Amino acid sequence: IEQFSFNGMPIDAALRLLLGTFRLPGEAQKIDRIMEKFAERYFREQPGGVFANADAVYLLSFSIIMLATDLHNPS
Repeated sequence: IEQFSFNGMPIDAALRLLLGTFRLPGEAQKIDRIMEKFAERYFREQPGGVFANADAVYLLSFSIIMLATDLHNPS
């Protein structure tokens, strides 16, 4: 994740860039760890952005993934 550059990108585009390079594991704990690292990196690259801290980025990005899963998963 440290090799990605999310500078100046909206969060949805940054997530799409990241998740387009690999398939997320099915385990929630692993997804949690990946999103935690993504949030830290994204927040560092957005000085003066709309997010107060990396936790806010984490919460929104994890929520986006869960909503997309609910939308596209038939079960």
